[in-house]
Amino acid sequence: MDKKDRIMTNEKKTFITKDTLMPLGLVILICGGVVWISTQLTSIKHKLDMLEAKLEDQWTRRDMENWGLKLKMSNPNIIIPDPSG
Repeated sequence: MDKKDRIMTNEKKTFITKDTLMPLGLVILICGGVVWISTQLTSIKHKLDMLEAKLEDQWTRRDMENWGLKLKMSNPNIIIPDPSG
């Protein structure tokens, strides 16, 4: 075994070199961007869910009038005040 062969066998292979740093940094940057976008979309979805819940739970004047009319029709002997004023 000559000197050149001994040097080759003692060398370790490194996976991170100058050539791989740029792609590795790009992969880390993309992963960070995906996490950030996911967080933003989750926040927006939560806000939309809260708005939808508020819209569904509203008791509007029309709802009161409809409920009052249905109550009058199903119970004609009960005096029910007119919600329209």
